Amino acid sequence: MDNTVVLNGLRFHPYLRREQIDEQVARVASEIRRDMEGKNPLFVVVLTGAFMFAADLLRHVGINENQIAFVRYASYEGTSTTGSVKQIMGLREEIEGRHVVIIEDIVDTGLTAEKMLADLAGRKPASLKFATLLYKPESSRTGFKPDYAAFTIPPKFILGYGLDLDGKGRNLADIYACEE
Repeated sequence: MDNTVVLNGLRFHPYLRREQIDEQVARVASEIRRDMEGKNPLFVVVLTGAFMFAADLLRHVGINENQIAFVRYASYEGTSTTGSVKQIMGLREEIEGRHVVIIEDIVDTGLTAEKMLADLAGRKPASLKFATLLYKPESSRTGFKPDYAAFTIPPKFILGYGLDLDGKGRNLADIYACEE
């Protein structure tokens, strides 16, 4: 049985199975729970790619005293980063004195992560942490390293489990890598 996915003429093969993803999401959730217990954290979910990761992660975190908010940034067109980061939807919640955890789908160049952290740091949170499903240290242009990462991967273009190619493929339960 061929599990290849074809989108926009590109072929993607299975890379991370749902069971592997679930295991690592639970691990990251336990780390966040340990660090945020009793702190009434604000989880800031980066749309659109992080929605599946955030839903599963927050169910596993299990801290009932929390809030969830959403932001949206853009830096990709097709399979590559544009090199510039645009804020499309900003955070409206007051975060001064709050413990904030950003939940992102992928840290690639680090440009979006650093832009978000700079935007939020100026609003004087008590603490600011960064959680990501996927971290590509070899692609970094900034040296940024997330506080929590479910997977460290090489610089492959991937989709599924919330990640997309021009808005397609987010619904896949597994994560797929583009064939070279």
